[in-house]
Amino acid sequence: LGPLCAIPTSRKEVVRKPQPPLRHDEDCRRRSAPPGDLGACRRDIRALRRWRLLRDDVAGPRALAAAGRRAAEAFAAPAAGGVAHDREERRRGRLQGLRAGEGLEFVTLLANGNQTLQKVSVLTYNLFWWNLFGPPPFRDGNGGSAGRLIKEQGKFDFMGFQECDDLARVLRDGGLEKEYGVIMAPHSIAIGYRQSVWELLDQGASEVAEDRADEWWGTRGAQWARFRHKRNGRTIFFANHHGPLPVGTGGRCGGQATAWNLLKLIGSHADRADGIILVGDFNAGAGSATVQELESKLRRVYTGVSFGGVDHVFTSCSGDRVRTRKNLGNGGSDHDALAVTVRL
Repeated sequence: LGPLCAIPTSRKEVVRKPQPPLRHDEDCRRRSAPPGDLGACRRDIRALRRWRLLRDDVAGPRALAAAGRRAAEAFAAPAAGGVAHDREERRRGRLQGLRAGEGLEFVTLLANGNQTLQKVSVLTYNLFWWNLFGPPPFRDGNGGSAGRLIKEQGKFDFMGFQECDDLARVLRDGGLEKEYGVIMAPHSIAIGYRQSVWELLDQGASEVAEDRADEWWGTRGAQWARFRHKRNGRTIFFANHHGPLPVGTGGRCGGQATAWNLLKLIGSHADRADGIILVGDFNAGAGSATVQELESKLRRVYTGVSFGGVDHVFTSCSGDRVRTRKNLGNGGSDHDALAVTVRL
C-alpha cells in the first residue's frame, strides 16, 4: 500500500526521538528503572508539584515566572570547581521550596529555564474555500464573512485552517493582515500566528494519508511549526491537519496508520519541552480509529459538531488546564470555527 500505510511492528516505532510529552507519572516510572535516573525524576516531581499550586495563577504572573526559574535551577547540576559546594547548598535550599502540593500534572517540565506555563488561544477552521471564496457563480468571499468572524472573537495566538488557498486574503477581510504571520502549506492548509507575541523557530509539512479510491481527491497533509514566546521563552509546537476521505475511514491506509503518521511527525520535529497542540478537520469522529489512536498520546480537549464532529483540538495538557472552549459558528463555511484557550 505504500509508505503512508506502513504500520509499525511495535509502538516504539510510532514516535521516534525526540518523543512528545508523555504522562509524567509514566515517564517517571520509565526513567526511574535505571538507578542513576532516580534523582532526576524526583527533582521533576518536586518542580511539577510547585507548578500545580500555581496553575490557576493565584500567585500572579511574577510568582509564576519566579517558580519557573526556581524549578529550572533545581534541575541544574552543581558546577565544577571551588563554587560547587555553594551552588549545591543553594540548590538544596531552592528544592525545599518545591516540596509543597500533591499530585502530578500532564506536562513535562525539563531543565529549560525559560519554560513557563503560558495561556495560549487557538482556532481551527475549515473554510470551504471553493464555495465560500470561489468566483461567481460561487460566493466570492461572502463579503468577508470568515475574516470578520475571526476579528470579532478576539486575538488568537495560533490558527489552523483547512481548505484555505490564500490565508492573507482571509486576514485582510478582517483587517488582521498586519497582526498575523502566515505559513502556507501544500494541500490547502495554513497556519496564522500572532507575530508580535511569537517568534517562528521552524516549520514544515508532510503527507500523512491518502483518500480511499471510492472518494479520492488525493493525498492528505499535515503542517507543523515551532514557536517561542518573545517575552518568557515558552516554546509551542503547533500542527494542523486535514484528514482523508471517506469520513471516518482513515482513507486508503486506515485510521490507525493516519494517527501514527501524525504522531511520528510530532515526535520527529517537536522538542521535548514544547507544549503540543494539534488541530484540524480530521474527517474522523470521536469514535474513529484515528482519534482513538491519537488519544493514546494526546488529550482531545474539544470537538465540534459539523459532519458528526470531525473537527478536533488535541493538546499535551490535561483537561483542567483548558480555560475556555467555544464554537464560533460557521461564518459562511460548512464547518464551524472552534476556539480553545489552554495553559501549556
